[in-house]
Order: sequence, then C-alpha cells, then structure tokens
Amino acid sequence: ATHDEAVRALKRAGRVVDLEVKFLREVTPYFRKASIISEVGWELQRAFLCPLGPGATSSPPAPRSPPRADTRYIPLQLTHLARNLKHPDPENRCIELHSPDGIHSCVLRASDSQEALAWFNALHSTMARSTQCALVEANRSLASIIGELKYIGWLSRRIGCEQNGRSSSESSDDTDRWQPVFVAVTDRELRIYESAPWSIEAWSRPLECCALASTRLAGAGNSSSVNSNSAAHQSTVFCVRCGTARGVISHWLRAETHRDMAAWARALVQGSHNAVNYQREFSFRCLYQGRPCQLIVHLDRGFSLLEGGIGPSSKAIWCHPFDRLKASADDGIRCLFLDFGADDGEIELDMECCPKPVVFVLHNCLSAKVHSLS
Repeated sequence: ATHDEAVRALKRAGRVVDLEVKFLREVTPYFRKASIISEVGWELQRAFLCPLGPGATSSPPAPRSPPRADTRYIPLQLTHLARNLKHPDPENRCIELHSPDGIHSCVLRASDSQEALAWFNALHSTMARSTQCALVEANRSLASIIGELKYIGWLSRRIGCEQNGRSSSESSDDTDRWQPVFVAVTDRELRIYESAPWSIEAWSRPLECCALASTRLAGAGNSSSVNSNSAAHQSTVFCVRCGTARGVISHWLRAETHRDMAAWARALVQGSHNAVNYQREFSFRCLYQGRPCQLIVHLDRGFSLLEGGIGPSSKAIWCHPFDRLKASADDGIRCLFLDFGADDGEIELDMECCPKPVVFVLHNCLSAKVHSLS
C-alpha cells in the first residue's frame, strides 16, 4: 500500500489495528546500499571564492550530488589526496580523500596495491589540473590582497618540529604525528593554512606566514632527521627553515609523490630568489661598538653599515661588496660576525634579536646571484 492509502485505512479503522509486516529479502540490499552511499563524501556549502556577507553579489552555487539514492558525487576541487596519513595502510591498498575544510574524509580501499596506485595516479592527475585552475581563479581576486600566488596545494606537516630547528626524536609510528596543511607560495611569502582557504577572507588569514627572502629550503628528500610512518614517504620529506626575530622555525613537510616534492622545492627556491630580486635592499637595526646603526644588505652593492637611521644624512661607517666576505657566523641569539679580511678583523654586530633573518637573507642573495650566472 502507498502512504496515502495507509493513512486513509487508519482513519477508517477502529480502536484496535492489526498491522502485518512482510520482509522482502530481494529489496533489502538496495536499501542497505542507499544508506551506506548517503554517508559517503561531502557537499560544498558555496562555490570557491564565493563572496561572504549581506552585501555580497551572487555567485554560482556549489555543485551538488544528484538526487539519486544510489549515487554520490565527491567534489575534488582543493580536496586533499593522501595515503598513509590518518589511516595506517601497510598493504598500500587505501586512498584517502579529505574535504577542503578538513572536516570530512572518504577512504577507498582497492583489491591490491597496484589497483590502488592506478586509482591514486588518476585522481592525482585530475586534481592537479583542478588545483591549477583554482590558482588562476584565485589570482584574479587575490593578487591585490596577498600578492600573486605562484604555487598552492596540500602537504603533511610533522607535528612538534617547528621551533628553533629542533626535531623530535620520538617515534612517528603514530599517524597523528603528521598533520595536513594547505600551503601557498606567493611572490613574497610562504603561507600555511589549517584548511584550504575557500573565501577571500580566509585567504587573508593564514595560520603562519613567512617572508620568502628569509626562508630556506633544507633537507629535501632527506628523512634522516625525521621519521616517516611509511618507507615510501621517506624520500618525499623536506624541511623549510624560516628565519624570524624569535629564532628559526623549521617545518618538516611531506609530499605525496617525488614529482610533488620536486615542484615544491622548485617553487620555494625560485620564490626566495624572486623575493630578493624584487626587494633588492634589506635593512636591519643593530648596534656596532655600542652605537645604534643600520645594516644594509643590497643585492648589487653588498654590505653597508650606516650611522643611526636610514636617510640622505646617514653616514656610512663601512661598505663591502659580497666578494670581500671571507666568513660569517652568528651565535643564534643576537650577535652576527662578519669577516671581510680587513685589518679590523672580524666585525661583531649586535642585532638586538635573533640574527637568523640577516643570515638567511644573505644566503638567498648569494644563491640568487649564483643562479643568475648559471
């Protein structure tokens, strides 16, 4: 009986109703399948870069799954594709899909590792093209806000290895030691987000932000300092070191493929070179022989130490090109040592904070100059 027929029958019935229920075995699998499928995947609440707020203009709605009980669509735009991230998979049969907001996930298991690899490669190629389209679309809206995006995507970050370049020696068999992060390289910055920034407002609020001019790539493809929960991932781990006034912040990051790691390494190195080429001159406050000064690092002219502040009346105490530098060192706390081979010997500068930003800018300037010659 239909629902309407059952309602009419109940209205005509007396105080006692006998209800007969029949078990239809042939349709039970269909309902069970529909129930399972309904829990798979996620729905996007709005389209990518959809404006927020009451005054926002309308935008295309986010794609939805079709109104069929036995079918679900999983949107792949800025979805995180991973293996052995949150679900241990010693047989390499599983593929993990995590929603852009990091809330939902879908784990697919293949019959064997070869089938899983084939599906992973197919998804990876499709999602790489989708990410590139998202980058182009984002640049139309974000270039004037955060600068031009050069490279974006998902990486896994080792938890507990961020501060002062020290990495934990604890075992990383626990998969929670790796945390998914969305990373963007702009023309001047390395930006890290907890999830894929879906709106213009979210793009302007990164979890962490480092200047590329004082950022260095270290240990690409070398996992000796940090363990991975899968041997297949050991050669796709790399370290990014950011020099700040508080010290060096090290991020151990893991890509999903060797090609991904190479692309990230290229984006970071080229980004650092482009950042110093764009700015060219960097100024750092310091103390020299007890006097307040400004240390200038210029991509073309090398080092200059000016009395007091920067201005037309500032007097240069000394100037040296890069090729005069014989050695440099720092104590990691506040002192920078420069040796230009002059009669004065080693020059000591009190940077009044961690000297690593100066050191990393110097390294990137020299690296950019060498790269321009090759």
